[in-house]
Amino acid sequence: MIRRLIILLLIVGCYPVSHMMVGDAREPISPYEVKVYLDFPEEYETIALIEASSEFAFKDPSINITWQSKSDKIIERLKVEASNLGANGIVIKNTENKNKQNVAFDNEGGGQVTNTHFKIGTATAIFIN
Repeated sequence: MIRRLIILLLIVGCYPVSHMMVGDAREPISPYEVKVYLDFPEEYETIALIEASSEFAFKDPSINITWQSKSDKIIERLKVEASNLGANGIVIKNTENKNKQNVAFDNEGGGQVTNTHFKIGTATAIFIN
């Protein structure tokens, strides 16, 4: 039973996107309608702060090898999350390259280290009239 629960959490619960609401959500729109900005426009309404990672996720599987493909993946995930909140724009705040080491041990005391490289991006989800 516990094993099934852990597998379910790994498949469903591990999605590298989160948001913090700071305004009012609107009716969801298509991610294709969300525009990317580097600076805030003159008039807008803030909806949420969003963070996304290029790490692998079963909900949105892709293998990104280059830093550019990792950047494209975080922009895509930021736009999807913003669109679910009804935002029609995102203002990119920051992107970072990250490295993570995973260590696995076998029953005989041996171990293996694997390195993964991913990107994290943060944005403000906005609505422009």
